[in-house]
Amino acid sequence: MAFRLSDPMESSPSPAEDPVDRWVRLLKSGAPAERQKAIRQLVRLRAELPLVPCLQHPDPLTVGLAVNGLWECWLNEKGRNARKRINIGVAHMEASEFDEAGEAFLALMGDFPDWAEAVNKQATLHYLRGQPALSLTLCDQVVRMKPHHFGAWSGLGLCAAQLNQWARVREAAQKGLDLIPSSDSSRHLLALANEKLSDD
Repeated sequence: MAFRLSDPMESSPSPAEDPVDRWVRLLKSGAPAERQKAIRQLVRLRAELPLVPCLQHPDPLTVGLAVNGLWECWLNEKGRNARKRINIGVAHMEASEFDEAGEAFLALMGDFPDWAEAVNKQATLHYLRGQPALSLTLCDQVVRMKPHHFGAWSGLGLCAAQLNQWARVREAAQKGLDLIPSSDSSRHLLALANEKLSDD
């Protein structure tokens, strides 16, 4: 059959936009209310990995929402009951009830050995108890499990600084900046590490 220029073109149906892609797009460019809705939906969809590149967005609101969203993804990873249990541990930790917090986190690590956030909370507890070497070991474990865990990279850098391991501080701070280029804390830690290393 001959094709004439006057014939209407049939447009091929465009594939439906992936819901995660749609929410990420709204998180980056939507109105504030749309961004708030987007981050809630992305957490609900467990869209952890798609959120990681949002940490590098130039808009501070997008970065802040992505940070909060990732924390929620990590905390919710093992379901509602596990979330309630880790919240109890965090409440103990914030109340300086360190023994009770340690019991809660260790129990979660035993029940969910692949849950990075249970390990990370135990690392935080060791840091607060003035045990940077123990905390650093656990931070190492977390970043092996989740290389994009900016919280564990920050903790690793702080612990290494207390231990005067400045090359490790520099590595951790640089990893933190790679993940969140706008992070002032990582930038300051990196500058401190470079200063200490240049003095050696």
